[in-house]
Amino acid sequence: MRKRDVMLLKCNLPAEILQKVLGLLPHGERVRYSLASDLTLDRRFGQSYIVVGDTRVVVCDSTICCRTVDLGDIKEVQADELFGSGRLIAVTTEGTKALIYYSKAYVPEFALLCRVINDLVHGRVPELPDEHEPAYCPKCGSPLPERGASCPKCLPRFQVLMRLLGLLKPYRLRVTALVLVNMVIVASQMGPPYITRMIVDDVITAGNQQNLMWWTVAMLVLGVVLLGSRYVGGGLSCWLAARLVADLRTRMHTHLQMLRMQYFSRRELGDIVARVMNDTDELQRFLIDGLPYLLVNSVMFAAIAAVLLYSDWRLAILVFLPVPFLVSGGGWFWHRLIPMFHSRGSRMGALHSMLNESIHGIRVVKAFAQERRRAKSFGEANEKLFTVSYDIDRTFVGFSEVMSWVMTVGVTAVWYFAARRVGHDLTLGTLLLFIGYIWLFYGPLQWYTVMERWMTLAFSGAERIFGMLDSPREVYSSPVVIKLPQIRGAVEFKDVRFSYERGKEVMRGISFKIEPGEMIGFVGKSGAGKSTVINLICRFYDVDSGLITIDGHPIKNVRLEDLRRQIGMVLQEPFLFNSTIYDNIHCGSATATLDDVVRAAKAANAHEFILDKEDGYDTYIGEGGAALSGGEKQRIAIARAILYNPPILILDEATSSVDSETEDAIQQATATLISNRTTIAIAHRLATLKHANRLIVIDDGKVAEMGSHDELMAANGVYANLVKVQTEMNRLRGEVLEA
Repeated sequence: MRKRDVMLLKCNLPAEILQKVLGLLPHGERVRYSLASDLTLDRRFGQSYIVVGDTRVVVCDSTICCRTVDLGDIKEVQADELFGSGRLIAVTTEGTKALIYYSKAYVPEFALLCRVINDLVHGRVPELPDEHEPAYCPKCGSPLPERGASCPKCLPRFQVLMRLLGLLKPYRLRVTALVLVNMVIVASQMGPPYITRMIVDDVITAGNQQNLMWWTVAMLVLGVVLLGSRYVGGGLSCWLAARLVADLRTRMHTHLQMLRMQYFSRRELGDIVARVMNDTDELQRFLIDGLPYLLVNSVMFAAIAAVLLYSDWRLAILVFLPVPFLVSGGGWFWHRLIPMFHSRGSRMGALHSMLNESIHGIRVVKAFAQERRRAKSFGEANEKLFTVSYDIDRTFVGFSEVMSWVMTVGVTAVWYFAARRVGHDLTLGTLLLFIGYIWLFYGPLQWYTVMERWMTLAFSGAERIFGMLDSPREVYSSPVVIKLPQIRGAVEFKDVRFSYERGKEVMRGISFKIEPGEMIGFVGKSGAGKSTVINLICRFYDVDSGLITIDGHPIKNVRLEDLRRQIGMVLQEPFLFNSTIYDNIHCGSATATLDDVVRAAKAANAHEFILDKEDGYDTYIGEGGAALSGGEKQRIAIARAILYNPPILILDEATSSVDSETEDAIQQATATLISNRTTIAIAHRLATLKHANRLIVIDDGKVAEMGSHDELMAANGVYANLVKVQTEMNRLRGEVLEA
């Protein structure tokens, strides 16, 4: 089944399936949602359908298999991940029932349907996303390199070329000059064969020696004009290519800053770097070498065809005979190479990522004696890149040689038929003119193979570049945008559901309210969803359903700049820029003075260790803060947040990289900062959250408990168990240290 008939919860049901479904639904009941799978009910490749009516769910395939279950009997529908596939199961009053099976390609669609059915079961209004990224090309049905990407096989070359040329609009004068210079190049190249004809027919054959000087001077002048125009044209094309690529890289970097977090979570760093650097390099080569040649040879091709037809239409037909074969062969060549170039780009990105990991993780590699293993893995990835690169070059060389042979056949035919006419209705000069123009005519066609390679390589890179530039940005404003004034710090979650990957819900209906000025601690096991709460408050991600409000305003309707300017954050893994300590703290407030920076550093217990550095606040800390210890980096990050002075302060494991003594000092230093400020804290050391106004315990994506430390300990529930486990671990650790 190549072509998928899957739309977002609204597939086209075949007539026989629709008739069968309507027969199983209560009379008069409508079909609300429907979805097609690529597996039958007995888990073979084929199509099956799940239909949700007002009161009943019907599942059937093209055979006689059917399953029905009433919505009233369903307690919950779950997306169950299997090996190589998945299924929807319904937990009913009579037990668990398998509804439908599907391949991994349909996980997002069926995860969404799962949530929709659960909303119906629990009386909620289902919320569908505004956009959907298909996994297969809607035109040819081929799997896409990634969801929402363009199909390599259906890549419209002309549209890509027009879009590239559109980037040159700001430089119209230089582009116009380049076009005019290329016209001069075409004229200069077409002159010599005509002069050759005149020398043979007018000078040698007719004996007009006095004209020889004029024709030879004309030949030399054309050579000088060709040299000068090529030099000027080359300079213009180099400037335009470098300018366009520089603009593209700046635009890509700017766009990257504005993209949603989902974009980065789906891609490796090396792949992103490869798009910004390698793909733009390939594009630059095409713009310097390929595009001017395309312009020159296209004009020359048309001009020479007209001259050949005018000189002798019968010989011209012989010259034109190979053209259809060359053009059709070029189309076949293009479609064969595009997937190869995309594969090459993907493998290049994987190699970049592996190299990046090997360099950044060199300490881990050496600590665990993994040098040989990493070398082997890199060699295997490099071998895959070699294989696809070799296939590309082999295909190109084979096609190039075939094209050369076809052109030789055309030249041979001209020689055979034209030589027999010399002295009758064809002069020797005209024959030589024809031969000269044949090679100028076939030159663009032979160059067409090179151009195909340049275009395929550049356009596949351009497609990846435009794929990045077309990726949706964060929504910095909405039709109901609210300019958020200074906030009080009230935060509320109302039945929030969220998943980083559809089918794997991290939050499953979380609700809580934080009053202004409260200090709230989030606790729970690793992976329970504590950090996700912070990601959603800062709107790094948007919820799948439910509502989050700040001071009663839905954050989806608040300008992102206004929202994030009033939220300070210290991450579990602090990131520092490759600059000075002062710059890293100062970036928390552009208007802060040196005294403000020093006060923030003192509050974070960082001032003393900064003064111990040779250059103090002017110390360069290297990439990622390489010159600082983990605790020092954490305190710099805390000082940055303190200087930011936000109404809402988020501490995500903010003291995870400091010792107990430093942690106590930071707790005391931030006591003043926390007062009259909404503070949300996450900490592995539960003792650090004893003084929080309330603790919210997250377990399996839900709020398990809520209350003060004493209240939760008295309840003897999830929180009390976490405290007991951590206390026992600390006791055992103390015994080991004493021993």
